[in-house]
Amino acid sequence: MSKTILILSIIMLISACQSTLKVVDAPLQQQTTLENGQGVVAVEVINNTPHLAPRHQNWQNVIVVRLDNAKQRKQTAIAHAREEAKRKKVSFDPDEVEWQRDYYRLTANPQGTISSQVFVGAIPEGEYAIAFLYSYYFDGNLESWLAMPVYRQAGVFNVEAFALTDLGTLVFQPLLNIEDPSFWQNKSKKRAYVTRIMSNTDLAPFVKQHHPNLVSKLQFSHINSWQHDPYAPLREELSNLSMHNAYGELATSLQHSKNNILAARFGLLYMVNENGDLVTDSLPTISQLTSSTMFKNTLLVGSERGMLFSKSTDGKWQENHPVSAKEAFVWLGSSGQFGYAITSSEKRHTIYRFNDVVSEWQNIGYLDKKDDKTHLRENGGLFAFFDEKGNIRVINDKIIYLHDQTLNSWQSKPHQKYKRFAQLKTGELIAVEVSQWSGHGDQVISIDYGKSWQNVDRTLQVGGDPKIYANLPSILSNKQVASIGRYKKSMYSKSKLRIITTDLSTTNDQEQWTPHGYVLPNCQTKLSELTQGSTLFFLCDQGQIVSTSDLGYNWEVKVDIDIARMQEQFDALATQLEQEEKIENRE
Repeated sequence: MSKTILILSIIMLISACQSTLKVVDAPLQQQTTLENGQGVVAVEVINNTPHLAPRHQNWQNVIVVRLDNAKQRKQTAIAHAREEAKRKKVSFDPDEVEWQRDYYRLTANPQGTISSQVFVGAIPEGEYAIAFLYSYYFDGNLESWLAMPVYRQAGVFNVEAFALTDLGTLVFQPLLNIEDPSFWQNKSKKRAYVTRIMSNTDLAPFVKQHHPNLVSKLQFSHINSWQHDPYAPLREELSNLSMHNAYGELATSLQHSKNNILAARFGLLYMVNENGDLVTDSLPTISQLTSSTMFKNTLLVGSERGMLFSKSTDGKWQENHPVSAKEAFVWLGSSGQFGYAITSSEKRHTIYRFNDVVSEWQNIGYLDKKDDKTHLRENGGLFAFFDEKGNIRVINDKIIYLHDQTLNSWQSKPHQKYKRFAQLKTGELIAVEVSQWSGHGDQVISIDYGKSWQNVDRTLQVGGDPKIYANLPSILSNKQVASIGRYKKSMYSKSKLRIITTDLSTTNDQEQWTPHGYVLPNCQTKLSELTQGSTLFFLCDQGQIVSTSDLGYNWEVKVDIDIARMQEQFDALATQLEQEEKIENRE
């Protein structure tokens, strides 16, 4: 079968009902040893986007297809069909026989990651390509699935018996707006691409830590990877473009500092100074950066797989591993002589206290992880803050846990649930409550460390404006509150989203709000933690960051995403792959 026909068959299979494709599971985590003729393949996938679609946060599977036994599979199917036709005494045409290549399903290992995913599986030795990335959702009522073809965009690889094939990292890069409901119905190559990151990602330590039973079985002295082909320079340029245009949405109001932080994928860090200017820094990792704090005049940045980075006095980043690689940092903070961290593993959160980065950290508590929502109810998230005495408080769904630094003990009591939550460097708390109807409820503010809360009452479209409902309120330097609401120019005009302000004391009165400039279309995610003075920051659907210093009358692009250049480079790769396929098909 030609490569062109293989691509078409993959597209047809993933476009049809999922039950038409027979895929063999490769569940490495459930077996204690490798079968004869099996090898292990590992690959990391990073989505350069906040999610794939509603109900689809990440990919669940990487589907690989075997290439080297196609002729054998076809002849076996023809022989079987011939025998069946002979037995049934019917006519037989070998060209009408349907057959399928061998497909294997690699499953994501969620431990120690946030937006990155590592897929590991055991499959027979042979030559393979990645057929597609796959995500499936079913809640008892609604069923949906997504598939992204890959094949030669990434390349071809070999699997050898009792050897590891380390494929490094792939990036899924949308080129169109993934928030558009028609994104996954668009089948053109201008929708998105998948390519491999041309950096030296080493997944062998991950395999060793998560599958210690295989250490004595695999030949780690000889590790396979992608086959060499002439397209490495094009892939390298494409992957560099994705990394330089990293999506970042995790904002922090940095306590004990005049700066604020925006953490992104591929180790990219944006620092917002007191003038509202952005300074870009690149850390020595391609993992998602997740959290940050100032501790004893040192900037600490948390990441996935237990990595913590500290910036030394000479400006260089130091990589530390104070916790297990099966944990990812989700929050960092400091108070007095102590630093604090919260990590996420597969089923729980762990709370740490430390005196310095290098010494052993003290585990001061565990909390069970909660799903964002279940079939019956919306749950609250996990958030941490400090009270006026510097004691850490942790909210987990509907319970708040109160820590006493002196006694190193915890107390707990029921508490309001929140979907979004942040503590500003000036101490105020800003949050979005849980709504059992739509998920995100009212905006609220506390100026007394959570002892009391006041609502932010504004006008929005009922059942609409989901991104606006999810935004946190902002507190400006003049102590006014900035939010977003809908206003009409006249009784008969259509309402539009505008930036609105009021005094802290009147946020619960809709009549006291003053409307200002309009919110930009497709840039409706307000990054309230980044607010500096009167400058507000917004995240656009495709990752751009824009700001306004006059409440929406004028806008400035702070971070641009070069979609056009990525599309141009991907077109160049796709064109060369198509030309090679035409030559091979003629041969």
